[in-house]
Amino acid sequence: MPLFVRLALGALLALFLVAPADAVPPRGSAAWTSDGWTNFSGDLYAGPGLNYDAAGSVDAGIRVRVDRCSRRWCLIHTSHEHGWLRIENLSFGQEPSTNWFHGPRFPIHFGGPVCFYSGANFTGSELCASPGHVFDDLALIDKDNTISSIKVGDGSALVCRDRDFRSWCQIINKDMRHLDRLLSNSISSIRVY
Repeated sequence: MPLFVRLALGALLALFLVAPADAVPPRGSAAWTSDGWTNFSGDLYAGPGLNYDAAGSVDAGIRVRVDRCSRRWCLIHTSHEHGWLRIENLSFGQEPSTNWFHGPRFPIHFGGPVCFYSGANFTGSELCASPGHVFDDLALIDKDNTISSIKVGDGSALVCRDRDFRSWCQIINKDMRHLDRLLSNSISSIRVY
């Protein structure tokens, strides 16, 4: 089946499976959520926009669970609060961030090509990319959520669970025969160094 047909069918299926805007997934449901950090102090809203009522507030630099995102807003929760927050007020990296680069910090090794494999121990289908190559959305090349191991050689790669480098991101700077559970078969965007 051609890629564009599979993407169109996936989009139609997603329309039927998406929860209503006011639905809050069960707290602690790891299958529905990602870790994030707030990078501002302010109000949460009852819906994805400033025209909704305030639903609580958060402080800067706290860890939150991101239930889902809709355009430029994300539904988040803490142990005491839940509501919508602008996506630019969240960092999806391994620590809080207040600058434009949200995500893991250095060290990054600049070097040769990095190869990504669909199977553990560098087996299965292979995708190799040279430094400077960026994949904003692996679904466009039919590789979304298919990577299980990575061979970096002398280089490094930034890998993220969501397209456009959102959600959980990690710098890979050593060969990984088995990716951890947050990344195995869950990578959607890549930048090679």
